[in-house]
Amino acid sequence: MELLIALCLVGIVFGVYCHFLVLVPATLATAIAYSIFAAWHGHTIFETLMTILTLAVALQGGYMVGLTSREMMPSKRI
Repeated sequence: MELLIALCLVGIVFGVYCHFLVLVPATLATAIAYSIFAAWHGHTIFETLMTILTLAVALQGGYMVGLTSREMMPSKRI
C-alpha cells in the first residue's frame, strides 16, 4: 500500500513538472525493480504481473492528477 501511495505521489510530481515522455522510463524502471524484488522473494508470475500492472496504473493515474492540477500552481516568475 505504501508503494502505491509513493508511486502516486511521484506521478503527481511528474505531472506537474515533466512532459508525458517521462512515464515510459519511469514505468519501465518500476517494472524492472519490482520484478527483481518479486523474484528475490519467490512471488509467482501472475502475482508479479498483476502488481506491476497496478503500480503502472498508480504512477500514470498520479501523473494525470498532477497534469490536471498544473493550473492551480502559481506561475513561475524569473
